[in-house]
Formats: sequence, structure tokens, C-alpha cells
Amino acid sequence: MNQDIMEATHGDFVFKVKKGYLYHSAECWVREDGELLTVGITDFLLKTSGSILELELPVSGAEIAQDGDAGTMETKPNRTFKTSPKLVITIISPASGIIKEVNSDLEEHTAPISVDPFGAGWLFKIEPSNWEAERTRLMTAEEYFPVMEEKIMREMKK
Repeated sequence: MNQDIMEATHGDFVFKVKKGYLYHSAECWVREDGELLTVGITDFLLKTSGSILELELPVSGAEIAQDGDAGTMETKPNRTFKTSPKLVITIISPASGIIKEVNSDLEEHTAPISVDPFGAGWLFKIEPSNWEAERTRLMTAEEYFPVMEEKIMREMKK
């Protein structure tokens, strides 16, 4: 097992959390990449939401606020967790700043998000405007892991 990954197995699902990243309670992650912040969605959100049908990301140059809407993801829900035929999820930004880059590889094919959510499946990059203050509102992997496990248990009871 990769020592940089924490795993929780529930039923047929293995939920992963990458160490060294920060996590927002709205199920997105952020990692520092020099002067920019790279943002993606959590493995928990991917597994409980199902197959991605459509992805709408912010545009480069847009200003975004921490906890602000950063796009949407329409999914065909995983029947284990959801019963509706479609689900539209709002992607929340974990930090304020200017969108500097969007992962254009995802425009045609969203598979990298499911295959490698902590790497090739990143969504966008932000030039942060208030990072030192905002980062304190996010969770480390070690803080997020039990929160995720609690969410898994709630989802499994539905």
C-alpha cells in the first residue's frame, strides 16, 4: 500500500485520502504547487456520486471566493449510495483568488478524475489572494479521514 494514501474499505468500495493535501468539508482537495494552488475533488465524492456525465469548470481569469461555486458536475449516481437518475453537484472552491489554469484535458474525457483524482484528475489552479488565513479553515488528511469515515457510514445507512 502507498504510504502517502490513507484508505477506508467499506463493502466493495475503497475510499482514499492523499496525505500532504488539505481538504474542504464540501469534498474538494487542494495542494500547494509553488505560487499556485491545485484543486480537485475527493475520492469520497467520486465514489458516492457515480459516473461523471458532464463537467463544468470555471474559466481562466475568473475571480473566485473560498467556499464559492467553482463549477458543477452532473453524474449518473452510484446505486449503492443514491437512487435518483441524475445528480448535479456544485464544486466548491477551497480558496479565494484568480483561476489561472483549468484542466482542459477533462473537457472531452473526464476519466482522469475517476482514475487519478489526486493527480491527472485535478480540476483547476488558483493564484490565491488570502491563502495564509484561508488554509486554517481546511483539514489535513489526518483530520479529514475520520470525517470522511463518518460520511461513509451515513451514506451506507441510507
